[in-house]
Amino acid sequence: VLCGARRGMAELSDSAKLLAFVRLAKARNVDDASLTALLRQSGCSERRINETLATYYEDLLGTEIPGRTSRSENARDAFFYLLAFLTLGVWSVALIWLADQLVDRAFPSALDSVYASRAFRYDVAGQLASLIVAFPLFGFLSRSIVRETERRPEALESGVRKWLTYLALVVTAGALVGDAVWFLEQFLVGDLTTRFAVKALVLFIVAGGIFWYYLGAVRSDAQTPHRDRVFFCSALGVVAVAVVLGFTGIGSPSYQRSVALDEQRTSDLRSIQAAIRASYRDSTGKHALPRGLGAITSNTTSTVDPATKLPYEYLPSISGPAYTLCAVFETLDRTPRGPSTWQHETGRTCFALNANHEP
Repeated sequence: VLCGARRGMAELSDSAKLLAFVRLAKARNVDDASLTALLRQSGCSERRINETLATYYEDLLGTEIPGRTSRSENARDAFFYLLAFLTLGVWSVALIWLADQLVDRAFPSALDSVYASRAFRYDVAGQLASLIVAFPLFGFLSRSIVRETERRPEALESGVRKWLTYLALVVTAGALVGDAVWFLEQFLVGDLTTRFAVKALVLFIVAGGIFWYYLGAVRSDAQTPHRDRVFFCSALGVVAVAVVLGFTGIGSPSYQRSVALDEQRTSDLRSIQAAIRASYRDSTGKHALPRGLGAITSNTTSTVDPATKLPYEYLPSISGPAYTLCAVFETLDRTPRGPSTWQHETGRTCFALNANHEP
């Protein structure tokens, strides 16, 4: 208590000395700009200088200075901060999910399913789109907020700013605690793999960086351009690396279109195979393969290539249930799986099938 009292007296004495200095400087006709620059150079914060000048002019004029913060300014602050934190959440979550997908691809597991592998390009494309849209918007909004606080230093004490910043700190702190619990749980059960450790590290770096930045921002009563530059440049570097790795993992948009067409071709061949097998089994008397693909055409089975619109090759055997389906593919099937009937090379690929058996 005694230490607190002494500290308060010291602060009061410093404030009184600063106010006396301002009064003496104004008595010597020192303008506000020169006086503010001199006090800032001596180590006084922008907030303390403004408060002292306000006290001086209130004593001089005998009235209080009207509050400059209006409802419109509060609404504008709320808009900018809400949108900034929304875009922050979008790009940070997208960055973590993209990292998870890339780590899964870099450290494959025998438990990964074929469907999860096929969903890789769709998931990565979605996260890349989120990063490319949300991060530049976040940078623009953050820069606008910094300029506004430079113009209105009192905005640093805005209740909207502090509430939303503390809310972001709660969310990131929860992510850090959850990451620590998750990591320790896997360690205790003996399932601490390289893939899991890398994912936990990525989550810790992203959430920890955001927590460090906004904790410093809410504690400071003045702008710290160095911290702002360090955070933005670090985030920009991480996002840029993630975007490059993401495009490296899925390829260019034209390549993705070719992959989608090949997936459609494989799906068509599967449907044709199922239709041929059903037709062969449902025949009465002597079993026979259809003479051509036109005999099995239906609303649910396509017998033509989705790009060229040419019919797929169908080569039935002279007798028996064996037949061959062929298609021209644009890409190599890179799905990580074991031997499969439908794996294909680039170019014309034929599949030897049997109407009596599923592939």
